[in-house]
Amino acid sequence: ADGDQTSSEIAKLAGVAPFFHLYDVNGKLLEVLPNPHLDMEYGIGPACAETLAELGVTVLVARKIPGPKMEARLNEREVRIVRRIGTVHDVATELKE
Repeated sequence: ADGDQTSSEIAKLAGVAPFFHLYDVNGKLLEVLPNPHLDMEYGIGPACAETLAELGVTVLVARKIPGPKMEARLNEREVRIVRRIGTVHDVATELKE
């Protein structure tokens, strides 16, 4: 997401999103994680994909499909990519339903 509040917009590009909002399958917010890879010169997307997969993420929501390296890593780790526009709260509510 572009911010740490549930009213924040879904980030355009997942790899360089400032924050990741982690939800359980019932739509309950578990954690808001600052992106730990933003200071990397290259390889941000694949590093984010690995971190999210290690945290048990099974669905990644972003406005656009991630870059090819991040997308490949997400596919390897069986993380589904869902494209949505809106706030974190609205999209989490929609996906819960």
